[in-house]
Amino acid sequence: MNLKFRAKDYKSDDSFESAEYEYFGNEKEGWEIKRNGDPYLHLGPGYIPLKTISCGVCSTDIDRRFLPFPLPQIIGHEVLAEGLGEHQGKQYVVEINDTYEARGDKSPDVFCKEGIPTHSPERRVLGIDRLPGGFGPYILAPVHAAISLEGVSPKAAVLMEPFAAALQAILASPPKPGDHVAVLGPRRLGSLILAALASYRKTNLSDFRITAITRHDHLVTLSKAMGADEVIDLRNTDIESLKNHFDIVYDTTSTASGFESALQIAKREVHLKTTNGQVMAGIAHLTELVVDELSILPYSDSNVLFHWEKENRKNRNIFVFGSVSETIKEKLKTQFTVFEGNSSDAEHVLISDSFVNQLPRFDLVVVSTPEELSLAIRPNPNHENSLVRPRGAILVDTSKTKDWPADASLVGKFFANQKEIHSSRCGDFHMAISLLRDNPEITHALETNLISHRFSSDQLELAYATAKDPSSVKVVVDFK
Repeated sequence: MNLKFRAKDYKSDDSFESAEYEYFGNEKEGWEIKRNGDPYLHLGPGYIPLKTISCGVCSTDIDRRFLPFPLPQIIGHEVLAEGLGEHQGKQYVVEINDTYEARGDKSPDVFCKEGIPTHSPERRVLGIDRLPGGFGPYILAPVHAAISLEGVSPKAAVLMEPFAAALQAILASPPKPGDHVAVLGPRRLGSLILAALASYRKTNLSDFRITAITRHDHLVTLSKAMGADEVIDLRNTDIESLKNHFDIVYDTTSTASGFESALQIAKREVHLKTTNGQVMAGIAHLTELVVDELSILPYSDSNVLFHWEKENRKNRNIFVFGSVSETIKEKLKTQFTVFEGNSSDAEHVLISDSFVNQLPRFDLVVVSTPEELSLAIRPNPNHENSLVRPRGAILVDTSKTKDWPADASLVGKFFANQKEIHSSRCGDFHMAISLLRDNPEITHALETNLISHRFSSDQLELAYATAKDPSSVKVVVDFK
């Protein structure tokens, strides 16, 4: 099959330019992609061509220039598409991770074997990392990432990717009975987290309270429609009065000020869902923290056992920065294989014989400074590998946080008070579709309330600019 078309590439200066693309190949033999006549990307077998119907604009698109992936690129990853060729007449939503598993490759890497295929370092990401996205008229989707749309209306389907991501936050940080949780910034993803919380509560017959926190009139109304029990308007309420008020705060603001507010008002946990690629509260690489779905926890005897609830594994290998207290080091050595040193030492260990035929990451890393915390997430500017395994944890030696510099003192006090930061990325489409089928009133709320603006594909720049405006909620670009 040969598909030739023009699309608007996103550039590192936050602008768009028109480019000519050509896809040539097939699912069995692979594909060659050309951009303006030059080779752009070679894809092996396992991809099917889809025609874009519509694509949502999200916070990641708006902050795309800050992410560590090459530009220019056709961005957009919240895709509703239809099949071509033998798949003609079918509609699909598309999971964004291009992995061995998604392509049906029979020779998976160690990340796939460990049950975390979406974290494979070799993955591409639709509309984010190399693979052309949904702001173009055609995409190439890994065959198992194209999920047939059955039982959910197309109006709600364009929201499937962000709804699945919202649901992932709830599964990673589930409210406990009697909890009072808050969604800070209930706009694009935040309003979907409200809907996911409401669906989760109903499906699981759970008992917890949901509050939305905003400072915009239209989001007050939207939050109530999406399932919030109450809405706090920060134009009328001082954030100081909310300190330590909520058991879990799901931060979807994508701002440094929002993150700092979340740290102040959380009683137990902040779940970081959206970031902006920049330093926040004195900590670098929080965007990458979310990408890797890492957690940051105060060091404790119980937290050294941390793993995601559905993972069936035990922590074995731990790296400890040299500045961590000797008491912690000695205690860990009685339970685990412990490596010690600086970030360069840690990288050398991960490529040594100690990690042959193993996932080349530590299960946990223990730090005592903000700099070490940032290095644990991304130790080397030459690559995107963390020291910590995806969905693993960084433990903070809280005996040292009183010495943290002023710009990181807020987060230092947060950990000293035994509070936690968790994060999550994209979610399971099959689970999201099932939840929406079981909760038709939530589906109706999504269809009715969430999409505030729709634009045709030739108005992409206007759609993008509108999505940046706080008066918008969800902006969608339509191709037919």
